[in-house]
Amino acid sequence: MTYFLAVIGSFFITLFLTPVLVRFAKKRNLISAPRSRDIHQKKTPRLGGIAIVISFLVVMILLAVFASRKTTDFGFPFAVYFISIDKRLLGIILATLILSAVMIYDDLRGVPAYLKFLAQILVGLTLIAAGIGITYLNNPFGLAIELDKVKYPLQIGGDVYHLVLWADLLFLAWTGLLMNATNFIDGLDGLAATLSLLGALILVGISHKVSQPATGLMAGVLAGSIAGFLPYNLPPAKVFLGDTGSMFLGMMLAVLTVISGGKLATLLLVFGLVILDSLYVVAKRIIRRQNPFTTADQTHLHHRFLQAGFSHTSTLILIVAFSLMFGAAGLLLEGKIKLIMVAVLAVVSIFGFVLLDLKRVKTKVKA
Repeated sequence: MTYFLAVIGSFFITLFLTPVLVRFAKKRNLISAPRSRDIHQKKTPRLGGIAIVISFLVVMILLAVFASRKTTDFGFPFAVYFISIDKRLLGIILATLILSAVMIYDDLRGVPAYLKFLAQILVGLTLIAAGIGITYLNNPFGLAIELDKVKYPLQIGGDVYHLVLWADLLFLAWTGLLMNATNFIDGLDGLAATLSLLGALILVGISHKVSQPATGLMAGVLAGSIAGFLPYNLPPAKVFLGDTGSMFLGMMLAVLTVISGGKLATLLLVFGLVILDSLYVVAKRIIRRQNPFTTADQTHLHHRFLQAGFSHTSTLILIVAFSLMFGAAGLLLEGKIKLIMVAVLAVVSIFGFVLLDLKRVKTKVKA
């Protein structure tokens, strides 16, 4: 019953808050004009992600306060000012507040790229300080790859903490990769939100498969929050996630893969297409001697689909269907077969990118 109420509650909170934020943005004229890289033609509010963040935080805090300890127990009991809360959950809440504060300002006024990068690093360090990290990688060909061998002690007050070099660096890279990949694909109506919903649902299934109810509940709350937003974001979108929403979704998907037992390969199968596309675009920008992170253009996967002649809706369906197929395989398969699927995804995706570029060139020539 708790699980059901939490998921339904997060759904309806977002469903109610999103149109409220749309009206607020229009009334206060907090709507930016389409940019050079945007594919929409009219002014559209970019504050929709705030509704998802508020919904998630409200439900998770209520669960931490009123639900049984089992529902929010991630294995790190902690007390602050006589309030008992799981340390990992506390870290997620603090990281969300830090990230949202910077990205809301970015959605309203704009923030330099280097400040957004520093905010991402601070968010990652906050999560690491809360005990979230990748200490090992499953190896289907033998023993697990341990990442916690190199440690550096760090004394803060009367407590000694440890910086775990390779584990912490990998977690920072993984979190930053997913935040930016989710942000990159938030240029097509409904794409970032739909893929994030798919990823959250896959993680719900994995969590229950490995008997981690708390992680499954958090993933379910995230899925409910996204589902309440989607009716307003599907083509034609009435509101966008903005950097607040897209960065938050990327952060949460990164965190959930780690606390659910390091299921990185499974989420790679869901987001592999857009992650590879992000790396593909960055590489092309570097070859053209452009800044890979501040260059504004229309070279991402959804742009190339549109330029090749596909409609907004068919582009959304194709990318989501492809990701759903591989995500379902990741949920059902194990070990070496899952790793093979990741390799297949990489090869098929790169081949597809090249074909799309060729089709786009032919379409331009005909025009």
